[in-house]
Parts: sequence; C-alpha cells; structure tokens
Amino acid sequence: MSHQSHSISVLEETDKQIREGTCTEQLKRLKEARNLYHEEVTDCVRRCAWYRISLFSRWKQRGMYATCMWIVQLLLVLSRVDSVFVYIPEFYLEVLVDCFHVLRKSDPPFVPPAVFVKQGLASFVTFVVAHFNDPRISSADLKDLLLQSISVLVQYREYLTAFESNETAILRLPKALLSAFDQRSWIPVTNILLRLCRGSGFGSSKHGESSSSSVVFQRLLREACINAKDLFSAFLNRLFNTLSWTMTEFSVSIREMQEKFQVLEFQQRKCSVIFDLSCNLTRVLEFCTHEIPQAFLLGTDTNLRRLTELIVFILNHVTSAVDAEIFDLSLRRHGHSLEKVNRGMILAPLVGIILNLLDASSGAECREHNDVVGVFASMDCPKTVHCGFQYLLNYNWAGSFRGDAYLGKLGRLEKFASIIISRTESQVIDEMGYGGEIDGDDSTCCICYSGEADSQFVPCSHRSCHGCITRHLLNCQRCFFCNATVVEVVGIAMHSELVFKLEGQIW
Repeated sequence: MSHQSHSISVLEETDKQIREGTCTEQLKRLKEARNLYHEEVTDCVRRCAWYRISLFSRWKQRGMYATCMWIVQLLLVLSRVDSVFVYIPEFYLEVLVDCFHVLRKSDPPFVPPAVFVKQGLASFVTFVVAHFNDPRISSADLKDLLLQSISVLVQYREYLTAFESNETAILRLPKALLSAFDQRSWIPVTNILLRLCRGSGFGSSKHGESSSSSVVFQRLLREACINAKDLFSAFLNRLFNTLSWTMTEFSVSIREMQEKFQVLEFQQRKCSVIFDLSCNLTRVLEFCTHEIPQAFLLGTDTNLRRLTELIVFILNHVTSAVDAEIFDLSLRRHGHSLEKVNRGMILAPLVGIILNLLDASSGAECREHNDVVGVFASMDCPKTVHCGFQYLLNYNWAGSFRGDAYLGKLGRLEKFASIIISRTESQVIDEMGYGGEIDGDDSTCCICYSGEADSQFVPCSHRSCHGCITRHLLNCQRCFFCNATVVEVVGIAMHSELVFKLEGQIW
C-alpha cells in the first residue's frame, strides 16, 4: 500500500511537470518516465485487488480463522512436551501470527469483535505470553515476532482487557517482560511496559492516557519487582545502561547537526527516534520510582546515586544545546506539531522521578538509609545541578497539563532545589575549612574523587570506593585499572579486612 501511494504521488508530480511545459528533450524523458510510473501504479492496483480477493474474501477469512484456531490449539498442546515442541517448524508460528493479524484488521470483520476477543484472542494471548521468552524457541526473530504481537495488542482497550482476564498473562507476563529486557528486545519490551503503565506520571494528564493503561498489570509488575529482587535488580541495571546509551547517542547526533549547521532528513529521523526511545525509558523509570521507591531509598545507595547521576546527565544534555532551534527541529517529525513533540516529553518524567523520591523519602525509615538531598548535593557538578533544576522550574508546563494542578508540584520542586543549594553551599564552606588537605589525600577514590577508597580488588589490590566498585561490577568482572579478573573484593576499615564472599557473581 505504501509503495502504491508513492507511485501515485510520483505519477502526479510527473504529470504536473509535463503540463508546465519544458524543452522538447526533457519533455520526451518525462513522458517515458510517466509511462513507467503508470505501469507501476497499474501493477500495484492489480496486486491490491488480488490481495483483497485472496485474503479478505469471505471464504478465505473463514479458512484463515479455522487455520488460526487449529494451529494455536495444536501448539498449546505440543508445548507441554519438550521433546516434541523443539521440532515444531517455525512457519507454524509465523502462519499463526500472520493469520491472526489479518483477521484482526479485516474490513469488514469476519467475526464480530466480541466473539473474536472471547474465543479467538484468548488462546492466542495464552500462547504468545507463554512463549515469547521461551528458551525452546531458538529463533530470535520468531521471539521478536511474538513480542511485537503483544506490543500491538496492548494498544487497544478491548485487547488489553483480554490480557487482564487471561490466567497465563497474569501469572507470567510481568516477570517475563523484566527478564526479556535485553540488548535485542528492549525496544518492544519498553513499549509494552509503557502502554501498561502510562497515565500515572507527571505531565501525562493532558491527553488522558490513563484510559489505555492497566491498573491490573501495574499492580502485578509492582509485586513481581518486590518479590523477585534479583530479577528487578538486573532489569534496573539494564534500564540505567540503556537510557544512558540512548541519551549519549542523541547528544552526539545533535552535536553533529550543530557543527554542520544543517538538519538532514535522515539525521532528523534518527534524532527523533532516539529521543522517543529515551522518553519511553525515562517514563518506565518514573513508574519504577513511583511503585518501587524502596529499591532506591533502602539498602545501599547505589541505585539512588546512579539514578541521580542519570537525571543530571539527561538535564545537562537537554538544556545545554548550543542552538535551541536545531534542537527543537531535530525532534519534530513530519506532520507533528511542537505541542506534541518537545523537550517536555523527557523533562516531565524527570520531574516525576524527583517528586516520587521526595514523597517516598518523607518516612523516617527512608531518611535513615539514603538522603535524597544529600545525594544531589554531593554531585561533583553543583552548577549543572542548579542550572538543571532552574530550567525545570522555568519551563512552560502549561502545554502538558489541564488546569493548574502542576503548580503545587512545581512549588515542591522549587523548595527541594533551594534545599539542595543550601546544602551544597554548606559543604563548600566545610571543605574550605580543611584548607584543601582532602585533595591531596591518597585515601580518596580516584574514580569519583568524593568518597574514601575503602575497598580493593583481589588479586591486583587496586583501590576505590565501595559505590564505584559496586556499580562497575554490575556490568564487568574486571578491574577498571589493570583489566585483571576480579576474584573477590576486600573492604578496608580500621586497619582490618572484611572479605565479601562471591557466590556466582561479584558482590
């Protein structure tokens, strides 16, 4: 269909040039080109008519519906036997997905929507949820196909209801999504998580997104994250890394356009896509801080510090663009207005994350463990932090909200920013009182220059602070100084050594 539309537009443009009249030689070439374009359009029309007859005729739809129902029931039965399921031909699954979506998009529908959702969709949902992350399916493309089917279906309220009432989806989908968030499948998983959880964050009330979200799966995701701590920790680590990568790619692309003083179409498309992905990841992170704040405020401060660094990192990239016009132009796609695509898309979830942390840290238990203000104030770039908060406060949020409900939230953000400034100034005064002796102290961590080098790698004996080592070992098991394989980590305190045993992984 897209090829047909393109051919028609090219044919119309050629006819326009012929009517305008040009030199004889050019007119001859235009007529030759017109004949070719006319043949392409005719061929496309014939193909569309053939598809209409072969795929959307009544008898064909009846056959596809029967095939779809037969295949899905067959696969559900065979999936219970490992020795048989691994030998199922891949085209069975491909035919199932293709037939299902053809029936879903048929016009007029072969089966009434209510009957289709109740009878046909239930079995299909059971299969795709149970097997999109099934290790018995060796083809990564096939897993992506099943995952994309879920991503498409959860966009629609009637299909999402089928997921909420499906026992297999309730039991398996939340944990399966968390475990499937990897280097290959993170984009469709992010889209699914966003569609399940959207509507509850800061700045999301403008377009009424909550009507298409799922309270049921929000609760199930929260329970899965709390009960499966190791799984959620791995997911959170990958989420931090992926968001940091997308924002870096976006910043590099913007800088390239600024240096060339031009915005090419493919660069604009790349920036727009990367920015959308970054916004989606940030909103998923906002959901995590809203539903599972204890992951950031209780225990070690690793997650809170990584989150704080990421917030400052994003604010710095978004607010420090040299040419604001190029920045805004790079975000806009064809046909999109500035109201729908702007910096507020990523700034709003950042504000939501900060407010979620403030709400959750109001309890005495959280204040005793991790101090949100203290972590922000301890950043080694206080000017960047202050400028970022000031930008958030001065941003025009009226386009993201209905009414004045956001003013109270911004008031809390302003108060929080003033507390950070006061804390930072007091820390600077305290450091000046030491007369600069801290800078020359060999016990200071040479990675962050803010903590004490209280831990060392074994066997190479290189030292760093506990926070830097913990974050490094989440992704790499080698020393970041000499690249030696780390066997264990030794904590150094009061001239005694506390050895942290390693069970399967460092720390």
